[in-house]
Amino acid sequence: MEPGAYSAHVVCDYCVENPSPAVKTCLKCETSFCSSHLKPHLLNKAFSGHTLIEPVADLTDRQCVDHKKVLEYYCEDDAEYVCVSCTIIGKHKSHTLLSLDEAQAAIKEELEREIESLRGVQQNCSSKQRDLERSEAEIKTRINELKGKLSKSFSEWRRQLEEDEEYALKLIDEEGLRALSQIRSCSEALNKRMEQITLIDGETQSLVQRDHLSFIQNSKQLLSRVTETQRVTDPDVPALTLNLSNISQLIQKRLNGSEKYHSDILGIIGGWTSLGHNSQSPCALFTVPASTEYRGPSNVTPPPHSTSGAAPVPGNVLQLSTGITGRAGISQGLSPMSLDPKTVNWNLVLSDDLRSVTRTEWEQPYPPHPERFKDWAQVLCSQSFSSGSHSWDVETDGQGWEIGIVCGSVEREGKDSVLGYSSKSWCLGFFLGSLTAWQNNRFTDLPPIPSNIRIRVQLDYEAGTLSFHQVTDSLTHLHTFQTTFTEPVLPAFYCGDKSLKLLN
Repeated sequence: MEPGAYSAHVVCDYCVENPSPAVKTCLKCETSFCSSHLKPHLLNKAFSGHTLIEPVADLTDRQCVDHKKVLEYYCEDDAEYVCVSCTIIGKHKSHTLLSLDEAQAAIKEELEREIESLRGVQQNCSSKQRDLERSEAEIKTRINELKGKLSKSFSEWRRQLEEDEEYALKLIDEEGLRALSQIRSCSEALNKRMEQITLIDGETQSLVQRDHLSFIQNSKQLLSRVTETQRVTDPDVPALTLNLSNISQLIQKRLNGSEKYHSDILGIIGGWTSLGHNSQSPCALFTVPASTEYRGPSNVTPPPHSTSGAAPVPGNVLQLSTGITGRAGISQGLSPMSLDPKTVNWNLVLSDDLRSVTRTEWEQPYPPHPERFKDWAQVLCSQSFSSGSHSWDVETDGQGWEIGIVCGSVEREGKDSVLGYSSKSWCLGFFLGSLTAWQNNRFTDLPPIPSNIRIRVQLDYEAGTLSFHQVTDSLTHLHTFQTTFTEPVLPAFYCGDKSLKLLN
């Protein structure tokens, strides 16, 4: 117990009849004094060596357990308070001893050092707290700005949709007017012919009521009119339907412009993912936790970098051709390539010729294999490259895919198995209109491209380059990785929502 646990009601040991509250306790005398009886200790030099403390009712905790004497020293070796006898005949006689004043000063100095260290911790916490407050204010500001930009884009989209709706309805009304006008024209022609026939019929009925001579005289003219009327061809009534094929083409052409709004909206969000630039992950402030279910379109499984647990769905085709190429889109001297069954994930289905793979929501009964990708819908080619220059074309389809290469020793499960996540894989990734180059979990945002295109991958092993181009009538450069390859690499693919196919 720490010495100095004071009682709240200590009385003077010299006041017998009327005890007065003690103001001091003498450790030497082991006696408590009121202000009157304390005077000798304050004035008489004989008591100058006595130690006075705040009033204490029980001095037991200030006495040595072994010698029943007042504790006057502090043993540094055992961190204990000791009496004089302990220093002479007790177990502490050869130890390092300090007076209580010295011990207090030493402990006070150590305590102040520790407190000063804690103040540094406090300042560090305070600084971090200010950083968090600034980040909170910045994020709130940027969220409001982002929401404003998105609301503006969506408002513009809604306005455009209303105009598109008005345009489509107008086309249908015009086509309806055309069809109805044709119907009215045919109907008028038919009514006119029926009226002519009715008129002749009425004249005939009137003529038969006349006398024989009048009937014969007028019948010749009536028969002539009947014959003439019979020679007139009945109006043709065509198959009158709405011609919607032309309307469909016009509307489709107009709605193709809506892709711009998809791209703009995704571009706004994509442009803000760098808010977490001070953290280890470039998208730390806006990434989805691994335990969060993906809430995007139901027909698209996000790439591995989206950290989604969404179930895969049927869909996506990638086509790939390899070899030396001439002009864009034409392949010459193709090397035979095929997908490797022992690497394919359980949610991918390979074709019989091992040149196409389809995403499925049902796991396939593939046997376990150490080279099989276990966590992501990925597959490798059977062919590997450890020298030379090689190229292959990939025809993409779907809203989620990745194309690249991996070292043969890349992990087959866990986060390091994701294409582009480790230092052993390089890829070009596409997700809902956004194009990104990934390597060692670092990304580079690229200009958006259509989801269904043909991409040429060019590998120069010795030069350490991996390039991607969009193939149309010409090659459009998308991105190039520069590195040093130290082991064989294999073409690799991630299939997010549809399928992939290798082309010759």
